[in-house]
Amino acid sequence: ESKQYTMLNVCGLLFLFLFSITSAALIDNTQARRDVTGALMDVHDGNVVRWNNEDELYYWYGMGYQDCQLEKGLIPPRNCPGIYQEFGHCGFRTDHAVNLYTSPDLENWTFVADIFPVGGRPDGIYFRPKVIYNKQSQEYVLWINHLAPASTPLASYPDARFMVATSASAVGPFTVVTEKAAIEVSGGGDFNLMVDPNDEDSTAYLAYDAWGNNHALVVEQLTPDYHDSLGAIASSGTISPISNEAPILFERKGWYYLLYGHTCCFCEQGSGAEVWAAQHPLGPWTNMHLDINPGFLGIRDIRTQCNYVITIEHPDRDPDYLYTGDLWSSSPDGLKSHDLQYWSSPLVFDDTVAPPAIAPMDFIANFTIYV
Repeated sequence: ESKQYTMLNVCGLLFLFLFSITSAALIDNTQARRDVTGALMDVHDGNVVRWNNEDELYYWYGMGYQDCQLEKGLIPPRNCPGIYQEFGHCGFRTDHAVNLYTSPDLENWTFVADIFPVGGRPDGIYFRPKVIYNKQSQEYVLWINHLAPASTPLASYPDARFMVATSASAVGPFTVVTEKAAIEVSGGGDFNLMVDPNDEDSTAYLAYDAWGNNHALVVEQLTPDYHDSLGAIASSGTISPISNEAPILFERKGWYYLLYGHTCCFCEQGSGAEVWAAQHPLGPWTNMHLDINPGFLGIRDIRTQCNYVITIEHPDRDPDYLYTGDLWSSSPDGLKSHDLQYWSSPLVFDDTVAPPAIAPMDFIANFTIYV
């Protein structure tokens, strides 16, 4: 009997230990997020990562679109009238911030800084930042879309570029090292980055669409310092059909996943999340003929555009993977800076098939995640 009680005590202590090293975070997709001071957060189309530093914080890097009034035009893309006008309209301003927030639990966020301030970068329009860490150089590396000054954003897009900046600190500031990455296809569009967790050299990859190929998806290997792309010499070649953008690139259990949707500039109806899979980032890629954000008559079940997949590591079980996207034109006060973000509950994978399929997502107003 004493042995039984001892075993119960051990199990109880183990439960308390595991509970003590996790935090319960409430993810609410129905309201604009606020930081710990109560201020509405201005952070969009970026990435959320945990660097496994001693601080054990999550870092959310994203675009600060500033407090501009949402605009709507008469011709497509209706939520992007600024694309046809001089620089400075909502979503196409030259003073966009690259904001950083940190959190111990994915719920309570603290504003840190604008990590790439206007005074330390070339003029132009910036959007869709992503930050990765290079273990060899011990640098944090920022990639970001850049539209150089032109008569209109539309005139600048065919020469759109990826700018690269670095910092010795996760909180910046970041300094430009490459003004125009040498990608295979001209006019780089939306993109995402991934450091291969299965590669002992921590090789990194870039997934992007481009104006030069009518927005088809391509994956390329980065240089060892992550400061540039290797371009055509280490490329998947064209993967998707044309007229697609907003890629997500991530790895799970030896499989690499590429998600993307149709082109839609700040579209309030949302975009799809087509799924491709491969056993190497450069392919060959398999079309799984699966859209995990289906819709009807052009309106998506979740009115979001692909952004990033957050990987949440756990000490006692497999990681969770959370899809994130931007709910454009969802701001409760009409300011673009306050457009909502959608975070899915953990994606569900069917490991009985190869490649493992991802179950379609349902809109979930709120849920609790343990981190």
